[in-house]
Amino acid sequence: MVGLMEKQAVIRVKENFPQHTKRVLVADDSEVIRQRLKSLISDIEVVELVGEAEDTQSAIQLWQSTKPDIVILDLRMPGGGGTKVLREIKIQSPETVVIILTNYPYMAYHKKCTELGADYFFDKALEFDKVKDILIGGEESGLK
Repeated sequence: MVGLMEKQAVIRVKENFPQHTKRVLVADDSEVIRQRLKSLISDIEVVELVGEAEDTQSAIQLWQSTKPDIVILDLRMPGGGGTKVLREIKIQSPETVVIILTNYPYMAYHKKCTELGADYFFDKALEFDKVKDILIGGEESGLK
């Protein structure tokens, strides 16, 4: 998506980012991915990890108790999957920025996540490093 739609998305996303330290929740069933994300987050001065979850239920519970600014969310997790978490977050807190990071970057998943309000949708294998750009300041790269 290019042009006006992209500019509107950039404006909307940048408005969602707070000016204070960004509080981030990581939800992924892979310990390796969670460790990579924690390492990435620890390198960014304005970002604080507030929790990590390995399944759908703990992701929802941690989100409710920590109220992060940003959630980095896997689509395939035990207990219902990332779309269940995404739906819950966007119903209760549409301003929360949700970054989908998946090994299943299929168009059907992208469409579903967009409909549910995901702010970003990245392929773990090809776009993992784009997460850092988003955490640093809501850069344009990787917009829906």
